[in-house]
Amino acid sequence: MPAISWPTSSRPGLSNAEGAGRLINAFVEKLGDGARAPISVRRTPGLSRFVDTALHGPRGARLVGSTVLAAYRDTLVRVSEDGSVANLGALPGSKRVTIARNNRTPSPDAVAVTEYGAYSLFPNMAPAPLSIPGNLPAPNSVCELFGFLFFTAGNGECYATGVNQKTFSTLDYTYEQARPGGLLRGIPFRDELFLFGPSGIGVYGGSAQANGFPLSRVTGIPRGLIGPWAVAGHEEGWSNEMIWVGDDSVVYKLSGYAPVRLSTHDVERDLAAAAAVDPTEIEASVHIVAGHAFWVVSMPGRTWVYDLITAQWHERASHQAGRWRGSQSVKAFGRWLIGDTSGTGLLEVREDVFVEDGAPLRFRVESLPAQGFPQRLAIPRVDFDFVLGTGRLSADPTISDPQMLMSYSDDGGNRWSSPRSRPLGRQGATRTRINFLRNGMTGVQGRTWRIDVSDPVYCALLGGAMAVEARTE
Repeated sequence: MPAISWPTSSRPGLSNAEGAGRLINAFVEKLGDGARAPISVRRTPGLSRFVDTALHGPRGARLVGSTVLAAYRDTLVRVSEDGSVANLGALPGSKRVTIARNNRTPSPDAVAVTEYGAYSLFPNMAPAPLSIPGNLPAPNSVCELFGFLFFTAGNGECYATGVNQKTFSTLDYTYEQARPGGLLRGIPFRDELFLFGPSGIGVYGGSAQANGFPLSRVTGIPRGLIGPWAVAGHEEGWSNEMIWVGDDSVVYKLSGYAPVRLSTHDVERDLAAAAAVDPTEIEASVHIVAGHAFWVVSMPGRTWVYDLITAQWHERASHQAGRWRGSQSVKAFGRWLIGDTSGTGLLEVREDVFVEDGAPLRFRVESLPAQGFPQRLAIPRVDFDFVLGTGRLSADPTISDPQMLMSYSDDGGNRWSSPRSRPLGRQGATRTRINFLRNGMTGVQGRTWRIDVSDPVYCALLGGAMAVEARTE
């Protein structure tokens, strides 16, 4: 029986007829030598609730000392490792924020930049406006490096505090004017400061200087940032790879000082469409699960995920939504925590969770087209190779007796057959067989198979095969 070809990267194509398979809430892991399949297609990690903040609208979070300071709509909260949440007071605004902290001991200074200006943050009291000299422009982001706090501004200026201080010298500034458009974001990476503008990046480093701007310009990168939130990978605890969406809607990874393209045309089309409406709605985040370093970019209606380990892309979509509900991650307490755009929880990304804060997490895989163009094929039988016996003891039948659904398309994915179900096997039932008989005839565009699993159990697809009979009519 010919094998069914499964995608290793999601490629929906500009039209359905041009697609080369899809992975939605599913990603690929290469198996070891001697395994019964070269790859396993697994469900993406789920989301469990770490704490309930009782607040909507996540805006950003940062580990400061031993606690997480998390900004929500008009509010700042403190989250502790034991799961307790303290409301610290008002932090005006509803848009995303940047949070930085210096190296002062025993307690670092923390500041945030919001759409209403800069604020000092404290572990036990309400935020307070940060005093910035009047001759310095209003900041649009803040980051830290070597104990300095660096603020960027839309006029291209970047200015710094004193080392481990929140005070300013009006001489400690520079202008990044190699390319027009001002600055959107400052990012510390590899002991250098990257100043992102809409058409270029200035890189600053070297030994900290006692007078004037603390760092010297090292080089420039002729590739800008599409929007202020479309960069991630500099975060503490991740894989030391900075990745951003360029001003041309292409996703780049930094290699030395050269931008290297990572995105596919499918990813780039979605990013370009989102940027044409509002580039500030494009946001990136990162997390690591079971050794897979995932870089995530979300926009209205779509989320794409790049796996640094396999160098492949997959899609994420939350229940009854086009995009993933996760937003703005932070590594804290040995966990990857992420804000929730659909609820009030601060969520944890976990491999052993198969739902998203109680909502279904649908695993969907669509095969590459199987065809004998222009000949049509009869499919008397098809078999699917899953990890079986994954049901668990429970009164909930979706857990104790999980099911998979199969449907197919013979016109490139425009229309799909009614789904048919088969059990994945109760706990220990590893001799279950998953096959379907009498599957009709393909069209001239071939046969595309779709697999869905929504039941909250571990699922992994290892392969599939189909019996085919050529037809001349």
